Amino acid sequence: MSLVLKKKSVDVCLVGPFIGELSWEYFRFAPYIIHLIKTNPLNRFIVFTRPDRFDFYGSYVDIFVPLKITNDLESKQRGFKLDDFSTESYDALLKTFILKYKNNYKIVDKIYPDITAFSYKVRWQFPRKRMDYGFQPRKGNYEIIKNFIAPECVFIDTSIESHKDIQLENYSSIITSDFLDNITPFVKNPNISKWGCYIEAIKNCQFVIGNLSSHISRMALLLNKPLITINEKLSNDSIHLINPLETPVISCTNIEEGIRIYEDNF
Repeated sequence: MSLVLKKKSVDVCLVGPFIGELSWEYFRFAPYIIHLIKTNPLNRFIVFTRPDRFDFYGSYVDIFVPLKITNDLESKQRGFKLDDFSTESYDALLKTFILKYKNNYKIVDKIYPDITAFSYKVRWQFPRKRMDYGFQPRKGNYEIIKNFIAPECVFIDTSIESHKDIQLENYSSIITSDFLDNITPFVKNPNISKWGCYIEAIKNCQFVIGNLSSHISRMALLLNKPLITINEKLSNDSIHLINPLETPVISCTNIEEGIRIYEDNF
């Protein structure tokens, strides 16, 4: 979403830069921003993050600012920070962000993670009780995925080693790797992102088959889509910690068992 703002006429909240781990952004930061947006509807929000993560904030946000991280640093995400990305560099990035908008807009708040000392690994810098997982990707994402996802289909996550062997007689399905191949030509559009398409696909599925080592399967929990997980390695206690909506999780040893449990209960 793009918004033309008149000088000093609108209260603006600056969000970011966010340089940390993917899961920390969609689980511990973006949902807090969604909460703030919903509780402060008169404010406008400008978000500074990686382009492929724009749709964690999606249609709620007025302006996105692309954050470019080099490939060598992407492998060093840890908590709210990047290893080898100094606090001084982060402060310079933040200062540049503020300077870009301070002369044109009335900045009423600046929301960003504290990456100093040990703060970067404090999981709940932002209140856990104020997380809103109502992700709403920008419109262009749904326009793309509806061409590849049948209504009420099943999303099969390639985190399962035997994903190619899964046969579902009574359900249409798509494997996430095939889905990614389909959407890749479209994500060059600045109003479409890989994660925006993933979120819309999961929202339009009946359930997801995967493992919780995968971000896609974890996102299913946040979107309240039942997850059938095969040979899951996480304990029930660990699953509980990443399942704030108490989304149904069916743990099983084979897909036939999982489907049977799903059909008996839903």
